[in-house]
Amino acid sequence: AMRARKNDRLAMESELRRALEREEITILYQPIIRLEDRAIAGFEALARWDHPRMGRVSPGEFINIAEEIGLITDLGLFLRDRTARQLSLWQKMMRARNPIFASVNISSRQLLRHDLIHDIRTVLSRHAVARGTLKLEVTESLVMENPEHAAQMLQRIRELGAGLSLDDFGTGYSSLSYLQRFPFDTIKIDQSFVRTTQRGTRPVILKSIVSMAHDLGMDVVAEGAETDSDAIELYHLGCEFAQGFAFGEPMDAASAERLLLDEHLDDANQP
Repeated sequence: AMRARKNDRLAMESELRRALEREEITILYQPIIRLEDRAIAGFEALARWDHPRMGRVSPGEFINIAEEIGLITDLGLFLRDRTARQLSLWQKMMRARNPIFASVNISSRQLLRHDLIHDIRTVLSRHAVARGTLKLEVTESLVMENPEHAAQMLQRIRELGAGLSLDDFGTGYSSLSYLQRFPFDTIKIDQSFVRTTQRGTRPVILKSIVSMAHDLGMDVVAEGAETDSDAIELYHLGCEFAQGFAFGEPMDAASAERLLLDEHLDDANQP
């Protein structure tokens, strides 16, 4: 059984190396809603692997492998480039006063690489997107692995014109003194703080996190919003944005574009 698992792992590594060349990696986009008017404010870009034999493989199954074999660098660059290209097309199509944004995750191996700066500069020069709208998502636990290095890298990334989002806030080790030094413009609150408790109330810390983010000049995205009542309560707590299955599951670029166009037509037909 151990030998079979090892052989499966080796086969997966080999196939993953070829997956980018064969264009088996798909990018899905999950809507992020502006709670004030329920309009689409942006999307989170999520990688999926359409394996020729196993079907769609979730990130949890292949991202760790990609990190271990060093493929995460190529995968991350592919994800950022494709997302920026798509975002540029959507912004030209919509020409909105508040251009939509797209968030892309950054892994630990990527953040530690000095040529990440070069990669981001290349992507932003290749695709014309509004400043700050290609948002790079970094988890709290990742920046705290090496806060001094992370602070320098994040500042340089911000200067290039990318946005910065702190993901999974509150789930790991936090240092509020360091948080003031990181140039994030958005905090994403983990769904564990958003969902109601067994008594039917929100965790009390949620309001404190929202207030702290605003004091630091950051917007707030609440993850795990599943119902209309979630959206109403989050709005009254001061959250600017929400993300969750209530507002749309991850979808391909064509479906996301239809969603944007339908919304645009509805706005145009308003008296």
